[in-house]
Amino acid sequence: MSEKRHKGKKNKRHILWRYFLITVAITLVSAVAVMRLFQTTVIKADQWNEKAVESFGDVIPSIPERGKILADDGSILAANVVFYDAKIDWKSEAIKRDTFYKYLPALCDSLVAFFPGKMTSKQWKDELKGKYEAIDNPKVRGLRNYQLASNLSQSRRDRLRSFPFFNKGRAGSGLVFTEQLRRCKPYGSIASRSIGSVHADKLALGENRHDEQVVMHGVSGLEMSFDSLLYGHDGEMQSIQSTVRTLRWEHVPAVNGYDIMTTINVGIQDIVEQELYDMCLEAEPMWCTAVVMDVETGEIKAVSNFERRDTFDVSKGYVEVTNHAFLRYETGSVMKVISMLVALEDGIVGDLNQRITTGRSWAYSGGRPITDAHANTDVSITDVIAQSSNIGIAKIITSKYGATPHAFRDRLREMGFFDPLNVGIAGAHKPFMAFDGHENSDRIKLSRMSYGYAMETPPIYTLSIYNAIANGGKFVRPRLVKQLMHNEVVDSVIGVDYVRERICSEENAGKLRGMMYAVVHDPHGTGKSLRNSVIDFAGKTGTAYVTKNGRYTSRKRYSFCGFFPYDKPRYSCIVVFEGGKYGAARSSGRVFRGVAMKMHARGMLGTGKEYNETIDSVPGRHGMMYAATTGRHTARSFVDDDAAATLGQLRRPGNVAAGEVPDVVGLGIRDAIDQLEGAGLTVKFTGTGYVYRQSLPPGSKLIKGAEIRLALRN
Repeated sequence: MSEKRHKGKKNKRHILWRYFLITVAITLVSAVAVMRLFQTTVIKADQWNEKAVESFGDVIPSIPERGKILADDGSILAANVVFYDAKIDWKSEAIKRDTFYKYLPALCDSLVAFFPGKMTSKQWKDELKGKYEAIDNPKVRGLRNYQLASNLSQSRRDRLRSFPFFNKGRAGSGLVFTEQLRRCKPYGSIASRSIGSVHADKLALGENRHDEQVVMHGVSGLEMSFDSLLYGHDGEMQSIQSTVRTLRWEHVPAVNGYDIMTTINVGIQDIVEQELYDMCLEAEPMWCTAVVMDVETGEIKAVSNFERRDTFDVSKGYVEVTNHAFLRYETGSVMKVISMLVALEDGIVGDLNQRITTGRSWAYSGGRPITDAHANTDVSITDVIAQSSNIGIAKIITSKYGATPHAFRDRLREMGFFDPLNVGIAGAHKPFMAFDGHENSDRIKLSRMSYGYAMETPPIYTLSIYNAIANGGKFVRPRLVKQLMHNEVVDSVIGVDYVRERICSEENAGKLRGMMYAVVHDPHGTGKSLRNSVIDFAGKTGTAYVTKNGRYTSRKRYSFCGFFPYDKPRYSCIVVFEGGKYGAARSSGRVFRGVAMKMHARGMLGTGKEYNETIDSVPGRHGMMYAATTGRHTARSFVDDDAAATLGQLRRPGNVAAGEVPDVVGLGIRDAIDQLEGAGLTVKFTGTGYVYRQSLPPGSKLIKGAEIRLALRN
């Protein structure tokens, strides 16, 4: 008994000793904590208060919303759009096992309809169940950030989180959405190079690298030229401490950017792109460009560019890469009209029936002889333009300016030919015409300049001069911007401006229009193949050999520039092809004619639409349009339905389940064909514009290979 009592006392001493040590340790820790607290709140209070003020006093920029770029009717060409990535955090402790298994079948059925063709309901069930049951397996990765979907619009995000189980919210289902800000173009590549592009940087706010804002600045086109207006002005935010968390207070609000309304007309742009792309597939050029401008106002209604995706393989299609309309090139014979303009204004020629001896070749000032493609003994002044005589125009210009070649350039400068047009496109070129200072060499250069060689001119400059001729001599400035708006209120209106009030007399403008009319309607005119019974127009063909490394190659650059209708000009247009299987009239001229005829047919020239069926049913043309349309949709990469729905500018079809006929009413023909052919249907259509009726009802049972007829109208 005494032995047990002895052991008990011994254990008691050990226990007391342990309690003593624990008590000492707690006391020491408490003392250190109290000492630290005393130092922080009393001794070093000023230093810590200063750090707190610095932390909460940091000025953080508040990024404004970038302005939109709009078409002439207010529809959106470029705008910021928020997209959402959907992820599931399977390790969220709030997910209840019973709830998950209860709603899993219904959730999988909903996901099948949401992601048609991705997985079956059983595959979704196996996928989600497998991830959930792997929570306790440390070897399975991605359970914290399981990627369910990306690039969702707001409407699709809301639809996704309404699904069974996901409607329990983030806490109950682990479904998390993260925002992604993107600059979107709902019309795809329409006027893409002129609209331009932006570069997005992520700006970290403070020391938290996960707290970021996206800053966008333009790097090309209108996005770059008007970047300061589109961007707006930064605001300022400061961190403030609430009772529960740190908040940011915007004490200097950000000023959102201006919306810029352009002169681009979506309908005309679509016509130009379709005609230009169709001809690309047929003629196979290296690149091409086209511009349509309003004669009276100078508003650029359409500008389009295509070039080969692969230089050596035309089968890989065409894409829009470079804005060739604003870069300078040797223009060839379209320069003859501008040279003739100088000759008329200077009185070098007067009587249009005056004959000029040409012959087969003409050696001038010791240079290589000038030749004509179609040699004549002599030609009239009108024939010089109609038949595109190099010898004729060179003789006219050198007769006055041969002794002082630089005076020809000075004369063009007086007319405003070299003035900056300030269209609004960053990096746009001006015409280039240089003499080397050697008298004889300069005379030879002058003779070549008269018909478009030894000088370089951007297509937009050539078009602006032709537009002035169509406008009775009034040299209106081309422009791409018509209004600036802020907070949906018009701030500034950019009106009609003139490079020169008048580039020539109205009488001489009329004479030049007559010469260009002869190009198309004279039996010997270089554009005689373009005559048609639908619309009269006038213009000039142009051909120039292309240089490489300072030497002329066998490749040619083809142009057609003119205006329509002839009697009352409303629009001017230039089309340029580099390379290809066809000459100027058959490539550039046919695109010009196609644009004019379609604009006439759609009532864009103040005329009726009585020619709709005539144009759309030209033998062989319908099938080519169809093939080009489907091919171009892929090349142009139109924006998906999500972006358009988010922007709220385009009517998009209703949702239909897999195995049902899609709803394409309200879509353009390209988008409609893409959806219907993708579903396995054979498409036929009549009319132009947008789909307003389809033969197979939306949502009806889909039968692969069945024919569906679409009716289109504007």
